[in-house]
Amino acid sequence: MPSFKCIAKNCPFEASAPTEAELMKKIVEHAKTVHKMDPMPPDILAKVKAAIKP
Repeated sequence: MPSFKCIAKNCPFEASAPTEAELMKKIVEHAKTVHKMDPMPPDILAKVKAAIKP
């Protein structure tokens, strides 16, 4: 199950989901509501995808 720990400094957000697509929905929502990123910049998106663990 793919999992993710937020790459922002001092952010405790962690999530997992059955698929990477479902996990990305949770991450995008977190970025939007907590970090005010809507949409998420391409460079951050690349770092987020690299931080997803299988």
